Amino acid sequence: MNVLVTGATGLIGNALANRLVARGNRVRALVRDPERARRILPAEVELVRGDVTDPESLPAAMRGTERLFHTAGLPEQWQPDDTLFDKVNRQGTVNVLRAALAAGVKRVVYTSTMDVFAAPRGGTLVETNIDPHPKPTAYERSKQAAEREAEVIRQQGLDVVYVNPAAVYGPSPVHVSLNTFFLQVLNRKAPALPPGGMPVVYVDGVTDVHLAAADRGASGERFLVSDTHVSNRELATEILRAAGGGSTPPTAPAALMKLLASTSAPLARTFGFTPLIAPGQLSFLLWDVRVDASKAQRELGFRPTPLSEGIARTVAFLREQGLVPRAPDAR
Repeated sequence: MNVLVTGATGLIGNALANRLVARGNRVRALVRDPERARRILPAEVELVRGDVTDPESLPAAMRGTERLFHTAGLPEQWQPDDTLFDKVNRQGTVNVLRAALAAGVKRVVYTSTMDVFAAPRGGTLVETNIDPHPKPTAYERSKQAAEREAEVIRQQGLDVVYVNPAAVYGPSPVHVSLNTFFLQVLNRKAPALPPGGMPVVYVDGVTDVHLAAADRGASGERFLVSDTHVSNRELATEILRAAGGGSTPPTAPAALMKLLASTSAPLARTFGFTPLIAPGQLSFLLWDVRVDASKAQRELGFRPTPLSEGIARTVAFLREQGLVPRAPDAR
């Protein structure tokens, strides 16, 4: 089967490209930098230079494609220019799906996010409760808008299935989102932890769901994916345990973190640095919701990865890459 992956150099897209090759598919990847992509993708993957924000670059990548996994996007809650979220996440999705419709792609699996659903702070997200109101962050609003645009194109005849992951972590050629938390904790660059927590999911399980959604998900259906909910303190403790020990940093008061986030963001935009915690990141952590992944388990065979197992694999990978200190007894 001819398969196209956007975002193949990212966390989810890279895992998908590797798995699709292993399954014997003919895999093509839309990439902005073929030289970099060649270093981190299997040799069997055909590289097509292009960008989701450039509609003219997409028809060549779509030619002959039967299935499309659209994983490309900005996953962070921080950009110096907030308009980039809309440009990449919403308009990029419109560009890709319109090109897929024109090319006659038979099925699209679109990587969305848990953030498009509604629940009160500390509540539980389910697929039937899409939030009709604008979310508090530019990232979340861009993903809400992207899903609305995708539905319009789906109504025009494109087969689209949505996967809505929790915070994803695991071995990856890039280190964004939750993986940065691992790096901060293991490299002792987190003097204090933000309050709150989040649902998390190991990348292998997210990959399983994408493949199952392509095989047997119904068009228009959404599938939330999460292994478990964990507080930031619990997550840091488990990371340090997997690394061989160490004291967990204290948790900072919410009021202090809100002050830090609100004051550091404008300075970061002015002087070009990444804030220790961005307002959007803190908003997400204080939301502190749970995810009901029973639909993905029931319909797509999703099996959650135990937190200790996923963290141990991730710590081992980061050590292999030389990104964090070796084990205490390593020579």
